[in-house]
Amino acid sequence: MDERENDTREKIAALKAALGGKSSGEELYEQHRVAEVALDFRQSDEIAGLPPVDEELVEQLRALSLEALKRAAAAGHGEAAIGLARRVLQHEDSELASAAWPTLTRLAPADESGTLDVLLSYMWTRGLGGPDGSDGDEDEARSAAVRAAEKGNADGLFEAAVLVGRSDPEAGRAYNAKAAGLGQPRAMFNEGYYAETGDRVPQDDAVAFEWYRKAADLGHVKAGALVGIKCYQGRGHERDPAIITQYLGLAQNGGFPWASLAEVLAVSDEEIAEMRQIAGIEEDDYDPYGDEDEDEDEEEGEDEDEDGEDEDGEDEDEDEDK
Repeated sequence: MDERENDTREKIAALKAALGGKSSGEELYEQHRVAEVALDFRQSDEIAGLPPVDEELVEQLRALSLEALKRAAAAGHGEAAIGLARRVLQHEDSELASAAWPTLTRLAPADESGTLDVLLSYMWTRGLGGPDGSDGDEDEARSAAVRAAEKGNADGLFEAAVLVGRSDPEAGRAYNAKAAGLGQPRAMFNEGYYAETGDRVPQDDAVAFEWYRKAADLGHVKAGALVGIKCYQGRGHERDPAIITQYLGLAQNGGFPWASLAEVLAVSDEEIAEMRQIAGIEEDDYDPYGDEDEDEDEEEGEDEDEDGEDEDGEDEDEDEDK
C-alpha cells in the first residue's frame, strides 16, 4: 500500500476513534489539526509530481476532520470555534453557518481576543449570520464589530471604522486611528490617505509616505504601489532606487496594476517606463482588475480573507473606510 494512502487511512481511523469515544474538545481539536496537515499535503501531491491518493479516502478524511472541528467547538474549545467560523466564511457555507451559529454566539462573549466577534461581523455582512441565515444585516455586523473593537481587536477596530463611520464619520476616524496604532494594514493605509489629502489632519507627504510604507510592509499591495510611485516622484521621500524596486516589486508580485495607478497619479508613459527599468519589471498587458477598477470597492472592510481595497479612485487612492 502506498505510504501516503496508509497515512490517510491511519488518520481516518484515529478520527473515528476520537469521535466514537469520550474525547475532550482539546483532543478532538488536535485530531482535526493533524488531519488538516495531511489534507494540505494531499493537495500538494500533484505539484510534487505524485499520483493522487484515492479521492474517496481524502473526502472521508476531510468530512471527519470537519466533524471533529464542529464537536470540539461545541465542547467549548475557543480555537475550534474560530476555525469553524473561518471555515464557514472560506466556503460561503450557509448550511454549516446555520448549524454552527448557536455554538459561535455562545462562545463569542468569552473570547477575550475579539476574533469570534469579528468573524460574526463578517458573517452578518455576507448573509451568513443568524440561526437561519439572512440577506446581510449591517446593524448586526456593526454591533459585532464594535464588540470586537471594545476588546481591542485590530480587525474589529477597522470593521467598526468602516461600519460606524458610515453614520458617524468622527467615531469611524477614531476607530481607524486605534486600528492603525495596533498595526492593522488597511487602517494604516487610511491614515496615509488622511495625511496625504489633509483630511482633518495636517497635510504632510512625509507622514503619508510612512503610513503607506508601514501598510505595505504588512503586505498591503496598493500601499506598496503608492510607496514605489511616490518615492519615484520624490513625494514624501527622496528618490531611492532600492525603495522603488522593493515596493513596486511587492505590488507587481501581488497582482496590483501599479502602472494604471501611476497614470491616475499623472505619471507619464516615459516615466512609467523608467520606473519599470529601475525596478527590473518587464512590461506586460495583464491587468487582473480589468475594466471594472472604478466600480469595485462597494464593501471594503467586511472580508477577513480579502483586502477589500478600492482601486484607483477619483484623484488617486480613495479612502478605504468609505
